[in-house]
Amino acid sequence: MAGLKIAMINGIRPMKGSGDGITEYAYNMYLQLRKRNSVDLVYAIDRARKNDALGLIKVNSVLAGGARQAARKGYDIFHIVNQEVGFAAREIKRANSDSKVVTTIHDMARFQSGLNRGMLQKAYNSMVRRSIEDAVSYSDFLLFDSVQTRAEVKRRFGNVKGEVVNIGIEDRFFSRIPTKKRKERGFVVGYLGSFAYHKNVMMLMKDANLLKGSDIGFRIYGMGSERKRIEEYVRSNGLSNVRLMGFAGEADKVRIYDSFDAFVFPSMYEGFGLPILEAQARGLPVIIYKEGKISEEVGRYCLKAEDDSHMAQIIGKIQQNGYDTGLCKKATEYARSFTWEKCAKETSEIYEKLLG
Repeated sequence: MAGLKIAMINGIRPMKGSGDGITEYAYNMYLQLRKRNSVDLVYAIDRARKNDALGLIKVNSVLAGGARQAARKGYDIFHIVNQEVGFAAREIKRANSDSKVVTTIHDMARFQSGLNRGMLQKAYNSMVRRSIEDAVSYSDFLLFDSVQTRAEVKRRFGNVKGEVVNIGIEDRFFSRIPTKKRKERGFVVGYLGSFAYHKNVMMLMKDANLLKGSDIGFRIYGMGSERKRIEEYVRSNGLSNVRLMGFAGEADKVRIYDSFDAFVFPSMYEGFGLPILEAQARGLPVIIYKEGKISEEVGRYCLKAEDDSHMAQIIGKIQQNGYDTGLCKKATEYARSFTWEKCAKETSEIYEKLLG
């Protein structure tokens, strides 16, 4: 099939180094799809200021008009790359029923209880739930990052027309892994991600408290709503073995992963869990929280901790005995099979099937 005319819809302009996982998804898909197709970007704002209900109201009000206007331009495919603006499927279909609308559902976190705090966050969740309902009702096809997300959508909405297309990690994570570790003394456990409540970074702080006095250090990269609580815990418990490193820029991530000896990702819920695969692609053992909801294809080669005490025990064993060579090889090869090229190829094949 000849190149398609595609409109890619996101609340924020797809850009490199945004620090937002869905915006990174949009950016990498844009780079891949425009190699063989005409791809236009439809978005509301250049950069997110607030990830809350007030910010989303502004995005939605601007994007609604943009989506209706784009619907009159004769695109073959509208791809809504973020379920948080899934309402755009309704606007497009009401303005133009000829184009096919595809929406990517990355997760169903906003339907999960106990993952967020605060009244503004609750209002935000309510708006996102309505957008997902619109996406399911008005899209011609749904894409899911993982089998977990597909199962959750089907449980809530029944049988829907859609397929799992796993997202990818960037080629820079596939570079040669250094054979010589950094020269600093000690064993370094790392975390890289958000400090949102559901990321459960406090569990990692409790590990640091249990391992206080050993030569195991913790390097924690990220920002978010729980940062003050984490800083207070570090101060009140005298955790000199913890360093809060701040935001990790995209360009620095490979270097940061390579400075770790083990990676811990204690999240209570992930639609996918990209940092897990990034860390494994760099040859690191990855420890996750056993009770957290992590999709099976991402958690396949992870070590699973039942609680903070068990997690501290696993960290200690890796320090003493090293990371199993066979498991490391399997995990690294597996993680490196998740590419953006593969993601875009499978997505393009779905476009073509929809257009007959």
